[in-house]
Order: sequence, then structure tokens, then C-alpha cells
Amino acid sequence: MTNHPLGDELYAAYASGALSAPMRLLVETQASLNGDVARQRAAAEAVAGVMLETSSPAPMRAGALSEVMAAIDAEEAGIGEAALRPGAGDAAARRAAQAAGKALDEILKLPAGVRDLALDAGAAWQFAGPGVRTMTLMEEDGAKAELIRLEPGRGVPRHGHDGREMTLVLTGAFHDGLGRYARGELCAADPDTEHKPVAEAGEVCIALAVTDGPLAFTGPLGWVQRALGV
Repeated sequence: MTNHPLGDELYAAYASGALSAPMRLLVETQASLNGDVARQRAAAEAVAGVMLETSSPAPMRAGALSEVMAAIDAEEAGIGEAALRPGAGDAAARRAAQAAGKALDEILKLPAGVRDLALDAGAAWQFAGPGVRTMTLMEEDGAKAELIRLEPGRGVPRHGHDGREMTLVLTGAFHDGLGRYARGELCAADPDTEHKPVAEAGEVCIALAVTDGPLAFTGPLGWVQRALGV
């Protein structure tokens, strides 16, 4: 149900910068939808800030600032914009344009971080089964973030998991035989989990699904963990 089952461990990792980019996206998106998550994240960041302020500064290697600025410039240069294809005059083309417009409208209503990544990906859904579409948003060091779109009453076959997967509901709701998950709520699965997610009737269910590799508990995270009693 709602908050991250990893609790303080995940928020401490977020505050210290130890999470992968897909996992950071998950935390930030849920915080935008769930006040409890936003407060827990803010508390972890406050503790991390105190720890960093009281620690001795580490020297930077020569050229480090130039490398950071170059990385920022490269990131900004890679930002693109999604564009709609111009419509044709026949009825089939108009229907296709209307469907594309509806799909784009769904994406524009998603939380800002997810919305921007979806637009950068061209707002292009990929077929993944009857009534099921997916869209990869980002991948980093074995971690992956993707959108899953389920038509009402549709779902994915029963399945297990090789690793950990967290699925955050952005619109609509789904049930998986183990629980019900609505907007702002999180379904956590691991290798012991076998389930069959199916969207509820009435509204399209769009969810952010993140699979992650091992957490990199390095740097200031040790201080944060001790402060939070993790």
C-alpha cells in the first residue's frame, strides 16, 4: 500500500544521493502525489543536510568543476521536444490524429518529472499485450523506469520477479490478487512475489514501474543511516 515499504532506508539513500536515477524519479513522483511521502523525504533531507554541514570538506581533484559543467552542458544539449505528426485529410487519418491527441493529453496530465521524460521519449507507447502499452523513460546501471498503461479490465499475465520492482499508480487503479492500488499508492514486488495486475473498470490506469539494482550505500549515507537508526 501507500508509502515505500523500505521506509527510512530508501529516504536516507535518496537524501544522500545513493539512489539510481529511476529510483529517484519514483521517490520524487510519489512525493508529488502523497503528502506523507513528501514529509518523510523532507525529514531525511534535513538530517542529511545537518550531517553534511558538520562533516569536514573533501578536496576536489583538479579539473572536477570543468567536468561537472561539461556534463551539464551535454545534458541540456540532449533535451528534445515531442511533436505531433500533421494530420491527413481522410477519415482514418483523422481518427488516428484524434487518438494521438488523446494519448498526448493523458501524458500531459502526468506529474511533471514523468511527463517531461515521456515527451522526451516521443510520447510513443509500445504494444505489450491486449489493452497494455509500455514506454521506457530511462535506464541507469541496471535500473529501469517505464510507464505502463492498462485499459480498464485489462492487465498482464500472472508473473514472478527476478529482482525488486516498485509500481506507482499515477492514474486510475489496479488490483493484483494481493491488494488494491490507487493514485499515489505503491505496489512492491520481489522474487517471492507472484501476482496478476489488472486495471479496475472505469478509468485507464497509468503506472510508473521501476526495477532497481543494488543500492549504493556509499559516501554520507552511513551518517544518515545512523542518525535515522536504519
